[in-house]
Amino acid sequence: MRRSFLAAALLVPAAVGLVAHEALARDMVEDFSAASIAPQTFALIGRPIGGSKPAGATAAYLTASRIAALDDGALVIDADSGNLVRTDRSGANIAALRIGANAGMLAYDPTTKLAYVADRAANRIAVVKVGKLDLQLEASIKTPVEPFGVALSPDRRSVLVTAIADRTLVAYDTTSHDERWRANLGHEPRGLAISPDGTRALVAYLQTGTVDEFDVAHGGTAVEHVALATSTTPRGRCRGCGGDSAEAFARGAFAVTFMGNGEAVVPFQRETPVQIASGGNTGSYGGGFEPPITHQLAFLGFSGDRTLQSTATIGQHQPRALAWDGAHDALYVAGMGTDSIIQIKQASQSSIAMGVGGSLTSGDKRCGPDGLAVAGDGAVLVWCSFTRTVQRLDFVDAKGQLATAMKTTDGPTLVPTAMTAPEHDGFVLFHSANTQVSQGGALACASCHPDGRDDGLSWKIEKATLQTPLLAGRVVGTHPYKWDGGDKDLETSLATTMKRLGGSGLDAKQTANLAAYLDMLPAPRTPTRDATQVARGKTLFDSAEVGCRGCHDGPTYSDNMQHKFGGSTLPSADTPSLIGLAASAPYFHDGSAATLEALLRDRGGVHGMGETTKLSDAQVADLTAFLETL
Repeated sequence: MRRSFLAAALLVPAAVGLVAHEALARDMVEDFSAASIAPQTFALIGRPIGGSKPAGATAAYLTASRIAALDDGALVIDADSGNLVRTDRSGANIAALRIGANAGMLAYDPTTKLAYVADRAANRIAVVKVGKLDLQLEASIKTPVEPFGVALSPDRRSVLVTAIADRTLVAYDTTSHDERWRANLGHEPRGLAISPDGTRALVAYLQTGTVDEFDVAHGGTAVEHVALATSTTPRGRCRGCGGDSAEAFARGAFAVTFMGNGEAVVPFQRETPVQIASGGNTGSYGGGFEPPITHQLAFLGFSGDRTLQSTATIGQHQPRALAWDGAHDALYVAGMGTDSIIQIKQASQSSIAMGVGGSLTSGDKRCGPDGLAVAGDGAVLVWCSFTRTVQRLDFVDAKGQLATAMKTTDGPTLVPTAMTAPEHDGFVLFHSANTQVSQGGALACASCHPDGRDDGLSWKIEKATLQTPLLAGRVVGTHPYKWDGGDKDLETSLATTMKRLGGSGLDAKQTANLAAYLDMLPAPRTPTRDATQVARGKTLFDSAEVGCRGCHDGPTYSDNMQHKFGGSTLPSADTPSLIGLAASAPYFHDGSAATLEALLRDRGGVHGMGETTKLSDAQVADLTAFLETL
């Protein structure tokens, strides 16, 4: 059964002291019980960015996505099975082509009928000819390690690619496949979009709290690091929200898109990991009464050499997919955690307002929206990553106007999952925001561990500040769990985590299934490093003088024991696995070492881990290079 959220009736999980913001920055505060579900309107914070309506639509291939609308169906890339699938209008499978496990995004050129698809595991862009009834691999473009985001320039002569592990943005010629230019990126890049005039590209990140702007016309020169706004209502106006010392961070920006040349939008999470609760810390994540994570849209306006910004609070948990219908000036944002979608009318205008929206759950099957595309008739096509189906949402009536209700048509399952039944159930649970997992359904596992990684933050838990650990590739064989090694096995650790999150808890089968999913998560790809330098670093790592191997040994690079360290806020700390170390900054259990260099130079809050302070600059660089390849 579906629920329709009309006008101002979007349902969003709440916690005590949830702050709601009315449109156009009129603030109001409401108190809700921790177990309640509170109504939340689309809430703009600050002045609207919009002005004159952009001329014409923004082509879909300018934005990296998992789904593209075709004249008579859709083209989707499924990360689960690794298949590229062409569908008909009903969402049925016409043709499929294997790309690779855990595939990235795609961009589709409707003129040449070529799709450019990121093969995350094989470090390539697969160039695929999309026929009426078939898909044919035309060529492969070699990329830096772990390509993910893919977008085409307005003239379709260049394809831009973000590479996660090598932290690189690269432009290739679509005819010769030669590299045109490359630029450095920050930590964990994901979303990618190009402006309709081809002058700028934007890259969004999971961890940096910024959106990076690049000058495409001049070889990818970095123009600006735009910090996503995290300000909210002053805490002095919020009853029961705790002290004034809390600091918020922008995280989890999976997507970005342009609305014309002058405006872009980025969905992200606003995280407040260390709140000060009235009467002392409660031991729950965040430690306060406000939900420690809320979900935002950043509207970016480009005016000369200035970037303007306003934000909106939405009820879509883990907003990983968005699309703009330029013909109707309607923006669509879908949340994987709440399995819902919101429509924002007059999205590029100062008259911006909430439209219709609704649940994407069909019966007892959750969709897991991970891609949106707008068809020629204004329908929105949703890629459902949980069911591997395409949903068609009709938002436009017979007169070509935005309708007052959303009509949903479900397509059939396109491809089988590559997971076992328990792993797939765990996959859904990992991304689910509900009261079993957290207080008021405010958090999901994926909230702090997007893509199985981490949010790069340290959270206040009881008396200690503890860093969010990387999960991908670090679960099997690394018991006991938690930073103090207090949980003997994974099932115990998951149960205590749900308790800390304030959830009612998963049953035994659900817990086992979630553990099965965590077990199968692949380790992060390692960046390209000089082989000679890595070899020198390994020699240092293995040496008795430095002493790393004494605790970090075996296949997981951990002795599975606890040790006492100077400066530690824990009586003893568990030896963490070093797998995926390049993707797991910051370091130490308290996150006090921002980089591996800081760790090796003993500049964090924990001391006595190894004999590294006497290493030369060259030796520190060598050892860092080796550690980044683990």
